[in-house]
Amino acid sequence: MALVSHFWSGKHHRTVKGINLVTLYYIDIQGKHQPLNFRVVDKAEGKTKNDYFQDMLTEVLAWGLEPAFVTGDSWYSCVSNLKLIKNHQIGLLFALESNRLVSVEKGSWAQVKQLETPEDGLMVLLKNFGYVKLFRTTLKDQISHYISSLPGEEKTSAFNNKAFI
Repeated sequence: MALVSHFWSGKHHRTVKGINLVTLYYIDIQGKHQPLNFRVVDKAEGKTKNDYFQDMLTEVLAWGLEPAFVTGDSWYSCVSNLKLIKNHQIGLLFALESNRLVSVEKGSWAQVKQLETPEDGLMVLLKNFGYVKLFRTTLKDQISHYISSLPGEEKTSAFNNKAFI
């Protein structure tokens, strides 16, 4: 019972009581997917979901996995996670909360929701991280923001929405 607690459920869109499991999935280019690593959230450890994510990613990379991209929802798009991925020279594609700060012009910061974002994306500087390509999509009448970054600014700039739609 020590592992039972309250946590936010994306499935139920509310707080639920249960065992919180964080899972790292692998998806190949044919769309086959399987769980690759997991952690049971133990509040006694004092770790966040982002700590568990970093532990799991570091572990699977040590196993020899060489993914082209690491993807995640906005929960996992914190700067420390993004920097970990970037430091391993791996591409990333993450959802981003609409209030995250980016700069189109040096020294001028704006929330991503305030920007006009072309369909093929917009190169921006993500605060405390570096250059990324920002995308905006609409699904079920809800606007979402995504960022991509690949090893090398030229590759990031060339990345377009057709690569992930």
